Amino acid sequence: MAIIFTIHAEEMLVKRKVKRKQVEECVRNPDKIVTEKEGVKAYLKDFGKNYLRLIVSEMGNNFVIITLHWVAKKRIKE
Repeated sequence: MAIIFTIHAEEMLVKRKVKRKQVEECVRNPDKIVTEKEGVKAYLKDFGKNYLRLIVSEMGNNFVIITLHWVAKKRIKE
């Protein structure tokens, strides 16, 4: 299983101060997975103050990270 970052996702790592290790943890052990549209899912992982939300396209055994951002806990519906 490989985690592949789009150019946009690479830029968002820096801009949104997200560590690659956090992305890996979110993909491997998400708290929640929501289907966004065909072939695209949102992976969410609780990191204390906020959730990390990844938009992911699964291609075979690979996970392509399209974008990522932090989401306030109050905005996540259980």
